[in-house]
Amino acid sequence: AWWKFWGGNEEDDGADKGKNKKKAKRLTPRQIGRRWGCAMATIVILLQLVRIYLKHKIKEERERVVGLVDSGKTVRNVTCASRGENPFVPSCSPSKCGRVVLEKAISPEHCAALIQLAEFGMSHGGGDGGATILDFPSGALSRGDQFVNLHQMLKSNHEELPQGPVHLLQHVIHMVKEQVTRHFGVENLLSTTPRFVSRMDESPAKTMHDEYWHEHIDANQYPGFEYTALVYLNKQGVKPGDGDFTGGEFSFVDPNHLGVGEPEETVVRPECGKLVFFTSGAENVHHVHKVLSGQRYALTIAFTCDSNKELKGKWS
Repeated sequence: AWWKFWGGNEEDDGADKGKNKKKAKRLTPRQIGRRWGCAMATIVILLQLVRIYLKHKIKEERERVVGLVDSGKTVRNVTCASRGENPFVPSCSPSKCGRVVLEKAISPEHCAALIQLAEFGMSHGGGDGGATILDFPSGALSRGDQFVNLHQMLKSNHEELPQGPVHLLQHVIHMVKEQVTRHFGVENLLSTTPRFVSRMDESPAKTMHDEYWHEHIDANQYPGFEYTALVYLNKQGVKPGDGDFTGGEFSFVDPNHLGVGEPEETVVRPECGKLVFFTSGAENVHHVHKVLSGQRYALTIAFTCDSNKELKGKWS
């Protein structure tokens, strides 16, 4: 046996075994430390798993009830209001309602090009009361306290809208439609009118069309609207010199969450390239604050589910 080779005997081996048994009953400080380390590591892993699970559940709940901010995209889900007599159109009518704010949907260069396009058209008119509207599909343009047809004016003068910015506008419209379609999970979204750029300043209102600051519901103001989108083309500043204009914020108006008291407002501050889109029903009452200085530019794009109100052609 191996113990004989080394000069040992069976008795010695038995004695050693007895000693080892006694030693096995008592852990060394190092062994105790290792076991505590393993236990603590297990607890840390379990706590991390619980934290990840709770974080996931909180994220789901925030998305369902309030909203979330992720990569420049803010989402708030709201309960859909009744659509009245409007029929529900599968794959188009909203099965969920809400509002989305997407930062930097278009570049500063694109903002400038769309303002250039608007200014080209508005140079043939211009409202007297602080709000000038140019609707591209119909050609309706504010001039004084009335509307004229820009397309007819350009045709009679052998002019046309600059084609580069026109193609850009068509691209932006297509991008917005994709965003709305993807977010609300619809497929058969239809374009509709109006589809316009607005220019607002601090001039006092001359007609009811100039009073843009009143709370309203798009589906009531424009029957057939199901989804509304706004693309801001320049930046609001806190004071003159900070941005292109002051005032002119956009606000969603919601009932007080306590059920009593003043309504609550969610304010969106315009910036070049910011896209805001929402379902057009009574769940999204909103208004624009009065512009205090400068000029505010925004593009409005709308969608419907009513085939009788569908817009076709180059502006769709």
